[in-house]
Amino acid sequence: MRRFLTTILILTGWLLAACATPTVTTIPGVANDIPPTATPTPQIIASPPSLPNTITIWIPPTFAPDLTTLAGTLLAERLTAFKQANPGISVSLRLKEESGPGGLLETLTAASNAAPAALPDVVALDPIALNSATLKDLLSPLDGLVAEPETPEWYDHALSTTRTNGGFLGLPFASEADVLAYRTDEYLTTPLTWSDILTMPAPFIFPAGDVSAAFTISQYLALDGPLYDEDGLPIPDPAILAEVLSFYSSAYTSEVIPLSARQYVSAAETWNALQAEEAASAVAPLSDFLANGGSDAIAAAPLPTRSEPGVCPTKTWSWAIVTRDPALQDLAGQLITWLTQPEFLGPWTYALGMLPPTTSALAQWPTGAHSALVYNLVTVAQPQPSAEVLATFGPPFHTAIEAVLDGIVTPSSAALDAVQAIQNP
Repeated sequence: MRRFLTTILILTGWLLAACATPTVTTIPGVANDIPPTATPTPQIIASPPSLPNTITIWIPPTFAPDLTTLAGTLLAERLTAFKQANPGISVSLRLKEESGPGGLLETLTAASNAAPAALPDVVALDPIALNSATLKDLLSPLDGLVAEPETPEWYDHALSTTRTNGGFLGLPFASEADVLAYRTDEYLTTPLTWSDILTMPAPFIFPAGDVSAAFTISQYLALDGPLYDEDGLPIPDPAILAEVLSFYSSAYTSEVIPLSARQYVSAAETWNALQAEEAASAVAPLSDFLANGGSDAIAAAPLPTRSEPGVCPTKTWSWAIVTRDPALQDLAGQLITWLTQPEFLGPWTYALGMLPPTTSALAQWPTGAHSALVYNLVTVAQPQPSAEVLATFGPPFHTAIEAVLDGIVTPSSAALDAVQAIQNP
C-alpha cells in the first residue's frame, strides 16, 4: 500500500501552498495544508517553484484520492496510470476547501498576488469560482491545449461552463445535481408535475428557508421566466413568479407543504428529513440518493415543474489550467484530457454520484436503475443559477415565499412586491 501511494503523489519537500482553513482533511498519501490558525485570511508562504516535470493540482476534499472510497481509488489509479504513461512526470495533489477563507478561489487569488510560485498548475473549480477566476485573469486559456467540447458528445448542461466571458477556460468533468426523492409507498406514480404533488396527500418539502431561493429561481426559469433585458437590467415577470408562488400557496393550504419547510436551507437537509420519514417527497442531492444503495423504498426523478418533463439543476465542476509556463501548460493539457476520457470518467462519476459531462462517459455506467435515472436527468439538466442571479433575485423571492406561506398576501401581490424590490433596490 505504501508503495502504491508513493507512486501517486510525489512529495517534493517544499510547501507549495498553505492557507488557513477551519478544518484540515487528512487523506493518506496526499500532501496536506499547514494546520489552521486563528486568522480567517488565506496565508500564502512563498516557496521554490515546482520541478518542471511536476504537475501540481488543487482539488476540494470531495474529489480526494481517498483509498477508502471507490471514487478516491479510481482517481488514484488514474493518476498512477498517467505517470506510467509519461515516465519522469510526477503529480502532486493539494486539498483545498471548496469555499470560504481558505477555499480554492480565495487561496488562488491570494497566491497570485503574494506568492505566484505557490500557484498550482491545474485546479478544479465550480462555475462560480471559474467565472470569478476568469474575471481576475487567474487562468490560462485551454485553446490549443485540449480539444474544445462540442455537441452531441458533450451534454448542454456541461457545455455551458466551458466558455466563460468568451474564453475557453474550463474542461467539465462532473456535475452535482438536485432531484426529487420520494417514497414509493406514498406515490402511485412518479410525481413529475406540480399537479402530481398537489394530488398526493403526503408532505413535500423543499429548502424554503434558503435565502438565495435557488429552488424557486429554477422553477421560475423552467417557466421561461426572464431575468435581464438586453441592457443587463433585471426584468423579472411578476405573472410567472406568481405561478410558482401559487403552487406553494395551494400546496400549503392543502397541507402538502408543511410550515416546517421553512426550516430547511439546503437539499441535504430536506434529504435527511425524508430519510427520517418527516416527509414523503423532498428535494435531494443526486449523490446522496445514489449513495442510498438503490433501496426500493425511495425513488428519484427530476424536480417537478408545472408540466413534464421537470428540471434538474446542476453545478458542473471543471478542470482549469493556471500555469503560464508553456511546457507545464502542455503537460497540464495532457493530464486533464487524460482525466476526462470516458473509460475513466464513466466509472468515476458513477462512484461520485454525479452527472457525467459526455454521452460516452454515461455509456460506461453499469446498466440498471441508477443509469436509467441519469439518462433521464441529462435530458432536463440545466446549470444552477449564477452567483449574480442568486444574489439579485434570491432575497426578494425568498421574502415572497415567506409572505405566501404566512398567508399575509396573495401570490400575485407577493410577486409584485418582489419585482419592485429587485428593480428598485
